[in-house]
Amino acid sequence: MSIGSILNNARSGLLAAQRAVEVTSNNVANAQTAGYTRQRVETAAQIPTRFADGEFGAGVRVIGTTRARDQFLDANFRRASADASGGRLRTDGLGRLETILGEPSDTGLGAALDTFYGAWSDLAARPTAGGVQGAVQQAGAQLALQFNRVAQQLDEFQVETRQRLEAAVNEVNELATAIADLNRQVVAQESGGQSANTLRDERDQKLDRLVALTGASVVEQPNGATSVLLGGLSLVDSTEVRPIAAVTANGVADVTRASDPTRPVIIGGELGALRQLSVVDIPTMQADIDTLARGVIDAVNAVHRQGVTWSGAPPTATAAGDFYAADPLLSAESDPLRTARGMRLDSAVAASASAIAASGATATGPGDGSIALAIAGLRTSDIGFTNPDGSARVDEPAGTFLQRVATNVAFAVKSTSDRTEVDEAIMTQADTRRQEVSGVSVDEELVRLIKFQQAYAAAARLVNTADAMAQTLLDLR
Repeated sequence: MSIGSILNNARSGLLAAQRAVEVTSNNVANAQTAGYTRQRVETAAQIPTRFADGEFGAGVRVIGTTRARDQFLDANFRRASADASGGRLRTDGLGRLETILGEPSDTGLGAALDTFYGAWSDLAARPTAGGVQGAVQQAGAQLALQFNRVAQQLDEFQVETRQRLEAAVNEVNELATAIADLNRQVVAQESGGQSANTLRDERDQKLDRLVALTGASVVEQPNGATSVLLGGLSLVDSTEVRPIAAVTANGVADVTRASDPTRPVIIGGELGALRQLSVVDIPTMQADIDTLARGVIDAVNAVHRQGVTWSGAPPTATAAGDFYAADPLLSAESDPLRTARGMRLDSAVAASASAIAASGATATGPGDGSIALAIAGLRTSDIGFTNPDGSARVDEPAGTFLQRVATNVAFAVKSTSDRTEVDEAIMTQADTRRQEVSGVSVDEELVRLIKFQQAYAAAARLVNTADAMAQTLLDLR
C-alpha cells in the first residue's frame, strides 16, 4: 500500500466523521422540533484494492443519511391515536347531550313535569279558584317551553356537529392532496439518489393527523410512496387522490365518496365520532324527546277533552277542548305541534285560564275536580308512547320515560369515557415506544458527537503520520 493510499483512507475517514458530526448537530438542533425524526449516517467500507501480495482497504464511504423510524410502531401509534381522538370527541358530544337534557336538576324537564302535575293536583283540591287555574296555565306553558328549549338546543347541536363534520371532511381531503404531492416529491428525490428525510417527516406528520381524523390504514410502497386506505377503499394511491364528501339528508350528515354520494365510507377516529353523533346519538335523543312530548300532549288532551268549563250565573257547562295544541287532521306522528319543538298551549287555553277544565262532563257544578285529579294522576299512571314511525312503545309514566332516557345517556357517557381512558393510555405507551426509536435524546447525541470527534481526530493523526512517512522518504534522498 502506498502513502497515497494511506492519505486517501485518512481523507475518507475525515469526510465520514465530518458528515456524522453534521448530522448529529442537526439532531441536537431539532431535539424539540415537532415531528422531527432522528437521523444517522450509514457508512460502508470502500471496495478494496487488490495487489499481488494481498487485498488492501480503500477507506470508508458514506452510503446516505437514514431516519430512525419503525413502521410497526408508527402503525400502532396511529391506530391508538384514532381510537383515543374519536373517543374523546364522542365523550364530549355525549356529555353535551347530557347537559342539554339536564337531568336530574331543579330546572330540567323532570322538574317541569313535577310542577305541572302538582298544579293540576292543587286545582283538583280547589277547582273553583281562578288563581289556581292560572297556575295550571303557567305550569303548562313552562313545560312546553322546557320541551322547546331542549329541542332547540338539540337542533343547534346537530347543526354544529354537521358543520364540524364538513370541516373535518375538507381537512381530510386537503391532507390527502398534500400527502399525494409529498409522495411525488419523495419518489422523485429518492430516485435521483438523494435522501428525502425532511419530506418524509412532513408526510408522516400529515399521515398522523389523517389517521387520527379517519382511522385510515397506511401502506408504504417499495418506491417510497404511501397509500392510504379508508374502510378498504383507496383515499390516496401514490399521487392520486379519491376524495370523500359530506352529504346531508334530513338534517343528518354522513360521509360518502365524492364520486359516488350513494356509497358511504366506513370511517373511525374523529370523523367517525362526528358521524356517530350526527347519524345516531343526536337523532336518537331528538326522537326520544319528541316521543315524550307527544305522549304527554296526547295523554293530557285525552283527559282534558272529557271535562267541561263553567261560566255565567247560574254556571253553565261547556265542553272543553284540548289543553295542548294539536291538529285533528294529522296523525300524532306527523303533527308538528306534537313534537318537542312545536309543543304549545291550545289557543283557547293560552288566551284564558278559564278554558282549563277541572270538572268532568257529569259534574253538577264547578266544584267537581275529577278531571284535574285525573290529569294529576298521570304523574304515576302509564301512558302510551309511540315511536316516530307510529309503532307502539312500552307504556309507562312520563317521569319514568324521561329517567330512562337520562340513564341511557349517562351510561353511554360513562362507558365511552372509560373506554377512552384506556385508549389514551395505550396511545401514550405507543407514543413513548415510538419516541424511544425516533425521538432525539440530547445526551445520546452528545455521546455520539464525542465518538465522531475522536474518529475525526484519529483520521487527522493518520494524515500527520503519512506526512511524516513521506518526509522520511524525502530525507533519504
